[in-house]
Amino acid sequence: MKPTTWSREAWDASISGKAYNSDWWDTLTPEKEPALWAELTAIFQQEQSLGSIPEWAAEIVVRMMELPICGSYAYPDNVTQIIDAIAAEHCPDVVMTCYTVDAGRKILLSYYVYCLDAWSKEAPLEHVVAELSLRDPLGKDWQQIAAAIYQMLGERTDLKRIVIERLIHRLRWWIKTLISSDDKRDRFLLDVYSGDIRGDEEKFSAYGNSPYGDPYFAELRLPYVQAMEDRIRADAPDGEKLLDRIQSTWLCAPKVFRYLEKLIVEIGAIDSDSPPDEAPAILLCEDTYPDFDANHEHFTDLLKRLQLWLEGHDNAIRFLGDATPEKKWLMHILRHKLVFHSTYEENFSKFVGQRAHGRSGARKPTTPIH
Repeated sequence: MKPTTWSREAWDASISGKAYNSDWWDTLTPEKEPALWAELTAIFQQEQSLGSIPEWAAEIVVRMMELPICGSYAYPDNVTQIIDAIAAEHCPDVVMTCYTVDAGRKILLSYYVYCLDAWSKEAPLEHVVAELSLRDPLGKDWQQIAAAIYQMLGERTDLKRIVIERLIHRLRWWIKTLISSDDKRDRFLLDVYSGDIRGDEEKFSAYGNSPYGDPYFAELRLPYVQAMEDRIRADAPDGEKLLDRIQSTWLCAPKVFRYLEKLIVEIGAIDSDSPPDEAPAILLCEDTYPDFDANHEHFTDLLKRLQLWLEGHDNAIRFLGDATPEKKWLMHILRHKLVFHSTYEENFSKFVGQRAHGRSGARKPTTPIH
C-alpha cells in the first residue's frame, strides 16, 4: 500500500513526484521556500483526495511536467501544450520538451551548415550564393550571411577544416535526431549515417517521448567522430573546451544560432594573434532568439492567470472547461513547476526574464493564454 502521510517516501511514491527530478528535495526546503514547500504538501494532498488517478492525467504528469531546465526555444508553446492536454484530458503523441524542434528550425540550421560545408570544401563563394538564391530565403540575406561566414573563417588550414568538419557533423546530428509531431527521426538526412538513431533511453532518458532516446551521446561514440576529436584535442588551443562547446550546440536551445555565431568566430580565430573581443552578428539570426522583456511579460501574466484559475476564476483560462479535481491538481503542479524553475533553474530563469541575461533578440511569445 502506498504511504498517505506526507514524507519523502510518500512523495516519491506519488504520481505528483514524477513531475520533479530527483534532486529537488535538497534544493527546495521549508526553511528556504516555505510557500513553495507548503504547496508541495497541498499538491500531494490533492492527489490523495482523488483516489484513483485517471490514466490520461498520470500520463500528462509523467511525460509533460518535467519542463526543460534550459528554457526551450519553444516557450510558451511547450507550456500551452500542457494546458491544452489538461483541457482535452489527453496527452499528445509527441510532447514538446528536450530534444524536440520544429522542421522550420531544422531547415534554417541546414542553410548555415551548407555555408560551412561549402567553405570546408573550398567552394567559390559565387557558387554558394548562386545555389542559395534558388531556395526560399527564409527572410534572410544569404549573400551577406555566406560572405560573412567565409570572411570570419578566413584562410583554410588543416586544423580549421577538421574543426569545422566536426561542427558540421554535430549540427547534422541534431537536424536528424531531434523530433516533432511530424518528424520522428524519419524526415531529415535519411541518406546519412551519423550514429545510433535510437539514442539512449535506458541509460539517460527519452524526455517523455519514448522510444526516442536521448541522442546526445550516441554520435560521440562513432570512431570517425572520436578520431576527429582526438586530433582537435591534440592540436587546437584549449581543444577539450572547444569540443565541449561544439557538442553543446543543442538546436532546442533558445539562442543556439547566436551560440553558433560565436563558435564560427572562435574557429576562424584559431592561431590568430588578435581574436575579436565580441562575435559580430554574422548570421542575421536575432529573430530566432528571445525578446526577454516580452518573455517576462508573458510569463508574469501566465502565472497570474494560473493562480486566478486555481482560485476559482474560471474565465482566467476559458478553454480549460470545467474545473474538475483532476484538472485543479494538474494545474497546481504546472504552476508550482513554473515558479520552481524560474526560482532555481538558472537558464530557465534567464529565459523568462527573472534574472540578468545576455543580448535580447526579436522572438516574442506568440501563443496567448485565453
